[in-house]
Amino acid sequence: MYWKKVLGQSTIRVATAALLLTQLLGAAGSVSAAGKDVEVHLIGINDFHGQLDTTSIVSDKKAGTAPILATYLKEAQAKYEHSLLFHNGDSVGASAPVSSLDRDEPTMEWMNMMGFDVGSLGNHEFDQGIAALKAQIFGGLDPKEGKVTHAGAKFDYVNANVIETATGKTLIKPYVIKEVGGVKIGFIGLVTKSTPAKVSPSGTAGVRFLSAEEEVEAVNKYAKELQDQGVETIIVLAHDPATTKEGVTTGEAADLAKALPADSPVDVIVAGDNHALANGEVNGKLIVQAFSYGTAFEDIKLMIDPATGDVTEKSATVTTTFQEGVKEDSETLAIIKKSLDKHPELTKPVGTTDGSVTRTDAYNNEAALGNLIADSMRAADFGDKAIAADFAFMNPGGIRADLPKGDVTFADLAKIQPFGNTLVKLELTGEQIKTLLQQQWGSNADGTPNTKTLQISGLKYTADFNKPVAERVTSLSLEDGSPIDPAKTYTAVVNNFMAAGGDNYKVLVDAKSSLAGPIDLDVFYQYIVDTYKGADIVAKTEGRITNLAVSTEETETPATTEFISRAEFVSALVDLLKLNEVATAPAFKDVAANAAYADAIAEATHAGFIQGYGGNFNPDRDITREEAATILAKLLKGQASDKNAATIIAGFEDGKTVSTYAVKSMANLIDKGILSAAEKNLLQPKQGLSTNDAKALIQKAVAAKAS
Repeated sequence: MYWKKVLGQSTIRVATAALLLTQLLGAAGSVSAAGKDVEVHLIGINDFHGQLDTTSIVSDKKAGTAPILATYLKEAQAKYEHSLLFHNGDSVGASAPVSSLDRDEPTMEWMNMMGFDVGSLGNHEFDQGIAALKAQIFGGLDPKEGKVTHAGAKFDYVNANVIETATGKTLIKPYVIKEVGGVKIGFIGLVTKSTPAKVSPSGTAGVRFLSAEEEVEAVNKYAKELQDQGVETIIVLAHDPATTKEGVTTGEAADLAKALPADSPVDVIVAGDNHALANGEVNGKLIVQAFSYGTAFEDIKLMIDPATGDVTEKSATVTTTFQEGVKEDSETLAIIKKSLDKHPELTKPVGTTDGSVTRTDAYNNEAALGNLIADSMRAADFGDKAIAADFAFMNPGGIRADLPKGDVTFADLAKIQPFGNTLVKLELTGEQIKTLLQQQWGSNADGTPNTKTLQISGLKYTADFNKPVAERVTSLSLEDGSPIDPAKTYTAVVNNFMAAGGDNYKVLVDAKSSLAGPIDLDVFYQYIVDTYKGADIVAKTEGRITNLAVSTEETETPATTEFISRAEFVSALVDLLKLNEVATAPAFKDVAANAAYADAIAEATHAGFIQGYGGNFNPDRDITREEAATILAKLLKGQASDKNAATIIAGFEDGKTVSTYAVKSMANLIDKGILSAAEKNLLQPKQGLSTNDAKALIQKAVAAKAS
C-alpha cells in the first residue's frame, strides 16, 4: 500500500516515482576578481506543510523530517560568514498531525528556534481565515476552537499582493530590508493568485488578490521604494509555481520574471506551490524552488558589490536532505516529543484494513473510503440533541489519501482529511438536494466536463449520462428506497468549505438554516474508534450511486479509434502508482484547480513525470505515443545512451519522424520490451493511443519499475 506504518516511528511517505533531486544545480560561482564583493548565502525552504516527523522516500532513499532538515540548515549556515534563513510559504497547512493538532504552533515554534530571518505567505496560510493567519504570525489566541495561543513569529513575514478590502492596504508589510555583511537585501513577498480557488471562501474573506498586471506594478513600485532606501539587491519571495526542465524554467514565477523590465532591480525570484525543482534564469532573474516537505533546501549564493549594492554574480544549489549518516537535531526532536507526549493517540492503532478502503475514482463514482467518511459525517454530534442527520455529502477533493493496508493510526486518518474543516448541518429541501447533485457535473471554461462526484450517505440515486444535467438524476431516494420528497425539508451534513459554496456547490449557500459543529477529522477518528473498536475497518461500495453511461449503440458509421487524452493517461498512471504526495493544485494555466484530473496532474508534476509546454499542459489533447514514452521513461530512471538510442530508433522505417526529445525515451522502452511497433516496422510516434493500449503500456512500465 501507499502508506506504510511503523508503530512508534515517523510516518513514512513513499514516493513511487523517482525524484531525481540534483545536489548541485547551477554554477558554483566564485569570488569576483576584484576580491571586494561580499558573499551572502540565502538558505531557504518552501512548502514545508508542517511535516515535522514525516519521512519521504527520494530516489529510493529516506529523506526529510524536521530534525534532519534542521541539521542540514544549521550546517549550511555554519559554513558561511554571511547568510540569511528564509521560507517561502505553505510552511503550515495540510500539515502532519504532530503539528496540525495544535494549530501548527509546533511548526511555528520550530521556525523560531531555527532563527528564520524572513518568510512569505503561501495559499495554505489562508486555510483557516485571516484572523487565524494573523494569530499565527503576530501571536495571540487562535480563533479556531480558542484552545491554542500562538507565540507569534520572531521573524518578518512579507506579502505585497494581498489587499485588505476594508483599508485598501496590504494585509501585512509588503517588504523588509535585512542587512548582512554590511550590505542591504530587500525581500518582497507574493502568493499565488490561485489562492482563492485553493482554499475555502471563508479563508480569503476580507481580502482581494492583485491581478497579474497589478502584481507587476506592485513589485516595480516596492522595488523602487527599496532603491530609494539604498537597497539594490532585491529578492522576491513569490509562492508561485515554477519548474526547470531540460534547462527551461516555466510557470507563474517565470511569467512574472518575463513581465518585469529586463533592467529590473529584482535579482532572484524564489518559487513555490507546485513542489517542484526550479533553478534557472529568466529575463535576468534567477528562479529557484526546492521541492517540498523538507526533502530539500536551496542555497542561493550572491556576490554583492558593497559600494553599489549591486549583485555581480548569482547562482543556486538545491540539496536533498537524505537521512543516511546525518544526526538528528536535538532541539527539533524535543519540539516533536513535546507534541507527541500531548497526543499519544498519534501512534496507537485504531484498527486494521486489508487495503481495499480507498478513494479510487472518487471524482466519478462511489468509493469505499468516500462512503466511510460520509457515514461518519452523518453520525456527527452537533450538540443539539438531535438524531443523526438525514444525509451527508463529502467533496472528493477533500479526500487526500487512502487507508493503508495493515495498522491504521490517527496519523493516517489525518492525512486523509488534513484541512481541519468544520462540519456544518444544513436544512435543505428535497429539490435542493437534487440541485446539489446536478452541481456535481460542471464544465471547464472550454466546455469540457468537470465532474466532482459527491460521496454520499443516507440516500441513493441513478444518473443517466445520456440526458442533460438538469434531467440527469432519474431516481432519488432514501436508503430504504422510498422517494425523496422535493418539498420536504431534510437535514444534511457537509464541511464548511462546501457550505460556503466551494467546488461550485452553490445551492448550499441557500440552505434554510445552518449549524456549525465539530472538526471533520475528530468526527472521523471517533467514528472509527466507536464502530470498529480496534478491529478490521471495513467499507465497500454499496450501489449508493448508479451511473448510466452514455449510450454507444452501433450505427452504420464506421468505427473510429478513441484515443486517450493527456489528462486521462496521467490519471491512469497516478492511479496505478497510488501517488499521493501533494496538497496543492497543479501550476498549469489550462488546468483548473477543481478539474477532475487536477490532483493526478499535480502528483505527476511533483513526481517529475511531466512539465507541460509554456505553462500549459493541454490536458484534453490526445497523447501521442512518443509523449507517453517520455513520461514512462522517467518512471524507469535510466535511458539508452545517445548511440544506442539512435541505433534502436533507426531500426524502424519511420524512426526519423521521432522528435529529438523522445528518442532516448522511446529507445529505452523498446529496449526493455515495453514499447513495440505500432504496425509492421513502424513506430508512428505522433499517433494517439487507445485507452486499452495506454493501460497496457502503463502496466508494463510499472511492472518493469517494480522488477
